[in-house]
Amino acid sequence: MRRATAWVVVVGVAVLGITGPASAADGFWVSIATGLAGSSTPTGYQDWWFETPHGPPPVAVTGLSGGTIEATTGGGSSFFTGGAVPVVVPTTDGYGYLAGGSKPSDLSSALKRQMEGGQGLASAAPDASATAPPANALLLSAVLGDADSTGARSLTVSVTDPQSNPVAGGVVSVPDGGWWVIGLGPGDKETTTNPGNGSGNGNGNGNGSGSDPGNGSGGDGGTGGTPGGPIATPEPATGLLLGVGGLAAGGFRLFNRRRTK
Repeated sequence: MRRATAWVVVVGVAVLGITGPASAADGFWVSIATGLAGSSTPTGYQDWWFETPHGPPPVAVTGLSGGTIEATTGGGSSFFTGGAVPVVVPTTDGYGYLAGGSKPSDLSSALKRQMEGGQGLASAAPDASATAPPANALLLSAVLGDADSTGARSLTVSVTDPQSNPVAGGVVSVPDGGWWVIGLGPGDKETTTNPGNGSGNGNGNGNGSGSDPGNGSGGDGGTGGTPGGPIATPEPATGLLLGVGGLAAGGFRLFNRRRTK
């Protein structure tokens, strides 16, 4: 009996060691915000999230037209034009951003994705001396179009992975004399849960009696409630442990029967 018990414990420890806790893949946010001069509230905003399973990559600006932009991290800022690309924004340990126009001093709304969770700016400075993008860098291009009849200009942003597969991008309108900010940085994808805001009411009653079985009517199902959050499903490791535990218990019972015969 002692040997069988020890065997069950060893199997459980081995399975736990093999499976281990699940961890979410690393992710990266790209966002574009635009606004009026003198205002920190964006008039336009878009963002994209994608997985980066090998960790946060740097971003290399490989295409730029339509003016001068500023690349900023915690290590400093670099102003450049299209003739200076590639410029590398080292977003491996924090976020950075690209900006044009007279950006506001408060960028918390423009960079809300990158600042989530208290994350700070990347520590290294933008590299304007790079001759080629790093092998693992995301590749970004930005094109600021000509002004239309209202003075607004379209900003087209494209981001690809190192193999030139698109991962983010879009077109936004920059107001006349306004600003734009492209946020770049690692972060988790947001999760939302619907807690449900209604309540069900079961109003049915059973009318059957012992002398006339089978005539009782079941209660009505609850109505009016909205579904709650996602249904929890067991982790794969939990299912595996349950299966191994069942096999081990069956083996132990068989072993015990043989000993008692």
